[in-house]
Amino acid sequence: MFRCDGKPVSLVILAGGESRRMKKSKAFLPAPDRPLIERILTQVEGRFDEILISVSKGRTLPGLPQIQVEDEFPGRGPIEGVRCGVRAARHNAVAVIACDIPDIDIRFLARLIRAAEERDIAVPVTAAGDFEPLFAVYKKSVLPAVERLVATGNNSLIPLFSQCGTRTVPIKNPPWLKNLNTPEDYARFLRALKARGGAAKSGSNPQWFAKFRPGCKGRKTAGGPPARRPVPRRRPAREAD
Repeated sequence: MFRCDGKPVSLVILAGGESRRMKKSKAFLPAPDRPLIERILTQVEGRFDEILISVSKGRTLPGLPQIQVEDEFPGRGPIEGVRCGVRAARHNAVAVIACDIPDIDIRFLARLIRAAEERDIAVPVTAAGDFEPLFAVYKKSVLPAVERLVATGNNSLIPLFSQCGTRTVPIKNPPWLKNLNTPEDYARFLRALKARGGAAKSGSNPQWFAKFRPGCKGRKTAGGPPARRPVPRRRPAREAD
């Protein structure tokens, strides 16, 4: 199980995007034998002491046993999911992963969590200088800065990295760190999965999808409970829907 500064780590999976380009919930895309969010949960199983699901206000996801944290302010994008998720988390260090990253490199995730020790944030940065703010580790100490950004109408997480103690972790554009924003992205993912043999043991598994029928509800907490070195500014790799 992951630890940071000698203590357990929470995980927040961001699943509250509007999916404007995908035009359907990314969390429930077949991947291919189970919903995408279940694929992610399976990969991180046993790694975190606590897992929370960040969702849009009034849009809890059915069939998930994890606590779901609703956005307090709708329409603000990932920064609101990070704000409410980190605030609701039980532990000081919180890993944040977008639900549209279908393949998780556990070794890199462990490296990222180690990098967050004695820092407020650990965030990957590509060779092109792009941040990956939706696959990062945030401490509760970032909350005042996040609150200020939200209060001033700023929906970007990028300014946070120059306002808090941030450690960047270099990453060389790995194929696994790709998000699924469009139907074309999703089709490429399925083709790549089939090419490496991932679809051979899949097909359609109705047992997984039966859990997500209408009427099944997850546990939720609206907006979460009350809260418990500068770096050069770079452009974001993505803060999409």
